[in-house]
Amino acid sequence: MHRVQKAFIKLLVISALVLICLLLSQDRSDLVRKAIDLKASFHNLPLGGRRHGDEDTSIHLTESGLDLFMKEDDDLPTDDGRSEGEIGLVVDTSLAAAVSRKIRLACFITTREVHMETKLKAVNETWGRRCDKMLYVMTTNKTGPDILGLNITDHHDTLTEKIVQTFTHLYTTSLQHYDWFLKADDDSYVIVENLKFFLAHLNSSKPIYVGDHFVHFSPNGYNGGGAGYALSRAALRRLVEQGYRVPGRCRHAGGSEDIETGRCLYKVAVSTYLSVDRYNRSTFHAANPEAFLPGENNFLSGFSATKYNTLPECCSQLTISFHYVNYKLMRVLDMFLYRIAVFGRTVNYKKLKNLFKTREFQIPKERERAAYPGETLEEYYKNATEWRQRNTTIYIRKKAKHN
Repeated sequence: MHRVQKAFIKLLVISALVLICLLLSQDRSDLVRKAIDLKASFHNLPLGGRRHGDEDTSIHLTESGLDLFMKEDDDLPTDDGRSEGEIGLVVDTSLAAAVSRKIRLACFITTREVHMETKLKAVNETWGRRCDKMLYVMTTNKTGPDILGLNITDHHDTLTEKIVQTFTHLYTTSLQHYDWFLKADDDSYVIVENLKFFLAHLNSSKPIYVGDHFVHFSPNGYNGGGAGYALSRAALRRLVEQGYRVPGRCRHAGGSEDIETGRCLYKVAVSTYLSVDRYNRSTFHAANPEAFLPGENNFLSGFSATKYNTLPECCSQLTISFHYVNYKLMRVLDMFLYRIAVFGRTVNYKKLKNLFKTREFQIPKERERAAYPGETLEEYYKNATEWRQRNTTIYIRKKAKHN
């Protein structure tokens, strides 16, 4: 009987221990669950840890990052805290990369061999490397995959000839490989990601031409060369096949390259699209950044088809380009745009979805303008077909003296 009692007591002790362990385990699970819930609620608080009633000011991210223009089957690259291969930059480039993959951009600049160690080096180490293809056009015997050497006298008056040969070269070698073709100068600075975002709103299979739209010298003006201008694949095809290859239709030499390119594109019915944003802030700028300071004399304001404003309303949040940027300023701009950030400020990309007015643009008739030599303003408001049929190779600038 004594043995039975001892066994019974042992059974009670073991049962009690098991019950205590179960109770402790349950309490611990509750504590862990409560801790997890507390942590989650902390991370869901807006910055500063304050709640704002019904107002939602918190930062919302999905596991894949921002989903602007993304589809469920889009591949987003992983980002381990590096940007463009540089250690120490905490930047998420997945959205820019996703848009970039959809827009294939070939860029070229006209330059001179003497600038290879200054201007060209600055372009190549800043914005130029963000193009899908970069081509440096110059009079040179040097060769390379990114150099187009031309046997043309190196002078401003020969730029039209260089541009005609370059666009023809791109038509022959690269038409099917790229969606858009950007011409810029060696003192242009281009924010390629913003350009690609803007171009993503347009259809490269349609004949489209965008840039800083000037009002003079043709029925619908032209885009200034210094700010850079972009042609769709369809526009490049028309420029060469219906423009350059038709005798007398377009200038092959002389004049100013941007004017002659704009006139030729109008001849072949390529549409100029508006490049300002929904707030009428400009994106392409044929002037340098300082020209938009209050009180500065921006001589290009008399050329632009849209009103140039001064800071802070001058420029779109997604500005694309500036001109007259020397190679030192080019590196400074690149540093501020790609290596420096303001803590706590993030861009609401969803609200930028409708930032641009992507539509064909015609110069308002009330805009003061100038006619091309040998033409009158009245001709610009008549039947476009009649103007396009004219031989416009009428203005030859006097030959420059070369030493």
